Amino acid sequence: MSDHIREVLDSILEEDLDLAITDIARTSLLVEDLGLDSVGFAIGVVAIEERLGVQLSEREMSEAASVGDLEDLIRSKAGV
Repeated sequence: MSDHIREVLDSILEEDLDLAITDIARTSLLVEDLGLDSVGFAIGVVAIEERLGVQLSEREMSEAASVGDLEDLIRSKAGV
C-alpha cells in the first residue's frame, strides 16, 4: 500500500524546494543537511497546505528538525 503523505512530502521537497530526493531520508535534518532557510520553510508551508490540506505555521515547520519530524507533524495535524 502506498503512503500518500510520504509521497506528497517527497514531491514537495523535490519539486517545490528543488532538493534531490535521492539525498533525502527520514533522518535528514531540514536545515543542516538540506539547507532549508526561511524562504524554503514558507514555500513548504504553502505547498503542504495546498497539496495535503494541512495547515502548519512556519514556526511549527521550523521546529521539525528532520524530514521524519515534519512527516510526523503532518500526520498528527491530518489525524492520520
